[in-house]
Amino acid sequence: MTAGRQGRVCTDEELRELSTSPRDRVRAASRSTVDDLRGRLAILEREHRGQRERYLDWVATILDTAAERHGRDGLRLLTTRTVAFFAAYAGVGPVRDEVPAPMADDVAAAVARGDTSGALALFDDREAAWRSVIDVLRDWLSALLSQVHASYGPDELEVFHRRRGEDALRGLMRDIDRPVAERLANLVHLLQGHFTDLAVSEDDEKFTIVQDPCGTCARQVTDGRFTAGLGLAVVTDPHPVTWGGRPTTVYRTHVPIWHVEMARERLGAPWPVNLCPAGLDPGTCTILLYKDPRDPSAVTRLPTAADASAIPATKGSGTP
Repeated sequence: MTAGRQGRVCTDEELRELSTSPRDRVRAASRSTVDDLRGRLAILEREHRGQRERYLDWVATILDTAAERHGRDGLRLLTTRTVAFFAAYAGVGPVRDEVPAPMADDVAAAVARGDTSGALALFDDREAAWRSVIDVLRDWLSALLSQVHASYGPDELEVFHRRRGEDALRGLMRDIDRPVAERLANLVHLLQGHFTDLAVSEDDEKFTIVQDPCGTCARQVTDGRFTAGLGLAVVTDPHPVTWGGRPTTVYRTHVPIWHVEMARERLGAPWPVNLCPAGLDPGTCTILLYKDPRDPSAVTRLPTAADASAIPATKGSGTP
């Protein structure tokens, strides 16, 4: 990537390269590119491990905040919800806690011996294992946040998000000081660690990343987590946690707090700008990564309550 010039930062070829999914890289790899593939898969696995650690920390922060703000009763409430969640989750899929065996070397070795189908099968198996490890944590913290909202309301839900957001935003704020091209690559790697398929484009002021699907929120919908008896909430309160009243899945309510409210407090502008679908719409999710993190035009691009999808907001949003 060519940094340091005005206007465009990436060539069209570089944007296509960034947009290539990890699986497509395995499919297209050859003996001459096996070292590059090994390095890229090592980055993917690093992002998976990082996401698992962040989710574990997020669950711990939720429980710690409940004890701090609501005492033993608050902690008991979330403990009870945890028991109910895992009793229901047995019908959703396997619960795996062990980190999958590393795949970079094994997949690269299969490619080196010309076994593309074996490399793809191994990649698919390890990615499925990673999804199982990560998704259960995403769904567990969503159940806990659903209970927080049901018991204490949207103001308290925002407090819980802010507690976790203090840690989560530290990394993002450090990233702002890095070169533009590096910031873009870091975000793409992070999203692919969430199992996202994406396409990147660029204009003079920003990069546009279209996730189809979003590997976190959209998959939570399409994988049936809102119809599996888990009681995950869709929040509809006119409140900052919903961009002012857009139906918002409870996991996604962290986005307008971390990336709008808290980012504004630090930068004066949202960072990055997330144009999420509303309610249980599993459609594409767009992220606008402005080259100038303090670009005031980012504010005009935020979703609003008027952008809400026609998909029913309350489907699957039962409370315990």
